[in-house]
Amino acid sequence: MELLNLILEFHRDAERQGPGSDEMTLRALEATPNGKSAKSILDIGCGTGAQTMVLASNTPAQITAVDLTPMFLEALPERARKCGVAHRVEPVEMSMDALTFPDNSFDLIWAEGCIYHIGFERGLREWKRLLRPDACLVVSEICWLTETRPQELARYWVNAYPEIDTIPAKLKVISDCGYTLLEHFILPESCWTDHYYTPIRERTAAFAEQYGNMEGVRDFLDAGIDEADLYDRYKEYYSYVFFVMKARND
Repeated sequence: MELLNLILEFHRDAERQGPGSDEMTLRALEATPNGKSAKSILDIGCGTGAQTMVLASNTPAQITAVDLTPMFLEALPERARKCGVAHRVEPVEMSMDALTFPDNSFDLIWAEGCIYHIGFERGLREWKRLLRPDACLVVSEICWLTETRPQELARYWVNAYPEIDTIPAKLKVISDCGYTLLEHFILPESCWTDHYYTPIRERTAAFAEQYGNMEGVRDFLDAGIDEADLYDRYKEYYSYVFFVMKARND
């Protein structure tokens, strides 16, 4: 099995592929005007669908769940069936930087923990055309929480995601891209630990025992543990932030 497929295999059975929680997804949805009455939702970068199930369980919407990874999308139908929402969740294999849906297609666009793949500003600009009038876009984005931070931390995240920036800088991008901010809030520590890094640590030993002799696997697993350790040391300096915004007509 190729390394990429092994990496996907490592994350496939995880509840989430990034920091977050059902409670924070629901909090963001409740901050969205008319969010709970949305008829059509585009869930970009849905992964295996943790937030998809929250959206489907708390709205009447038909949800188009988009991801570029077939292995993740394969988990959605059974997950949706168990939640009783299979008839309203459509998995679609598609890249977030080449969405082919018509303009004005959705009442709500959701992108939780994934917009970094395309870039914050680019995603806001390119996805705006898909929103119906008065519709909202909700994203979570990794941000600095302080104006200064340790060099080790800065080097790591600037290398991993050059667009990482402070919350005020992100708010300016939101306005410049033609949106009105409705609410924003910082994910709590539990979203990183209980719902992401703790499961990664728990899966690592068994995965290493099964696949650790394959080229690149140990490096991949070590990188995940290193990132978790970095968060433990420097968690006061950065986090994901939910941004709830409404498209302006200007």
